[in-house]
Amino acid sequence: MAKVEKVRNFKRNFNSYIEENTIKLGNLTNQSLIPEFITSMNRLIYKFKHKQINIDCDEVDKVYPIPTVPIVGCINYFKEKAGIHFKYKNLSSYLNYIDFISPKQISDVNIGKSTNTLDKIWKFSNSTEIHQLVTSYITCIRRTIICKEGVLSGCIWSMNEVMDNVIQHAGIETGFIMAQLDKKNNHLNVCIFDYGQGIYMTLRDSEHKPKTAVDAITLAMTEGVTRDKKIGQGNGLWGLYNIVSQNNGKLSIISGKGGLLISDSGKISRACNDMVILNKYNQSTTISFHLNLDKEISIKEALKGYDVVDMSIEDMKGDFGDIIYKIAEVGSGTGTRESGIKIKNELINIYQSEKKRIVIDFEGVGIVSSSFADELISKLIDEMGFYQYQSIFHLVNMNSNIQTIFESSLKKRLSKG
Repeated sequence: MAKVEKVRNFKRNFNSYIEENTIKLGNLTNQSLIPEFITSMNRLIYKFKHKQINIDCDEVDKVYPIPTVPIVGCINYFKEKAGIHFKYKNLSSYLNYIDFISPKQISDVNIGKSTNTLDKIWKFSNSTEIHQLVTSYITCIRRTIICKEGVLSGCIWSMNEVMDNVIQHAGIETGFIMAQLDKKNNHLNVCIFDYGQGIYMTLRDSEHKPKTAVDAITLAMTEGVTRDKKIGQGNGLWGLYNIVSQNNGKLSIISGKGGLLISDSGKISRACNDMVILNKYNQSTTISFHLNLDKEISIKEALKGYDVVDMSIEDMKGDFGDIIYKIAEVGSGTGTRESGIKIKNELINIYQSEKKRIVIDFEGVGIVSSSFADELISKLIDEMGFYQYQSIFHLVNMNSNIQTIFESSLKKRLSKG
């Protein structure tokens, strides 16, 4: 009985606990779990000399990108650097779905236009993989939920810049990322982790010479601060901070022994200089941000005149500046209501971003279902109003069968009104 009571008291104050060579995790929702996990790993490996460690997830029923991504990244570090073998117990279906055990390298996966890259932990190592992943993320978000103006551009900037910092400055080959969409609350939660040298070590020998890890993080959030102007302009974390602050989002930066938590008011709500690190060479960096998808962002204001180009939309532009949206290339088909919802959401988000006429091209499409037609066009007219719809969208290359189905769907919806 005494042993059980001791475990309960321990769990009351911490997010995890150790039994022999097993680390039992609590809910993956509290970033305080990260230093706990590193401390537990160092103790089991270097003090007790364990070569196999069990990860027990029996009590995990909620999962957020932070602390999940850093935990997975640290596990990969101990696999590669210390040769530790891991066994997993009681993984939920969601933990299996996000590839908690073994994140995939983005270039090793055939990502098509209908692939959902959200709610997965990914590894990335170069600019090509970053572009592929960000493009897929934005497409998934555009098709899933309607966002306010500027939000998707903010997502593009933020993810590109933070992941590029890993490639340029971390001193290692691989970073980890997870983007989780909370449709109920209109939030996007993103966490990016690397077990590289950390921001302090990056800036230590530069002209800026920070005194502490918190000083280094604060400097990195200042416009134009970088270790080498030949490598980058030093605007990544500065831009991320401005975007998150304008959106009333949240931002957490943990690097080396330093940590900053930025509240939804844009102010530093917590700072510390005693975070646990992997070792003096692999101090690691975790950047986590939360954006409100239902709150506008002025990108030019946030970035002081900088603009963000969505290359996936650029590729859709025709010779006269119109957006040419080719239904046949979407990938989700034209046979279900779900596909109609995804395309409708994407069309609205594209217009929110570009404010340009959109040509919906049915070339190469043989047939559509009535539910698809109802969701794509009839509900689009319902939501936008007939005159606004007519001024924005233009349908081309519909064969007689598709025309008949759309006309029938529209008549039925108008008769219900």
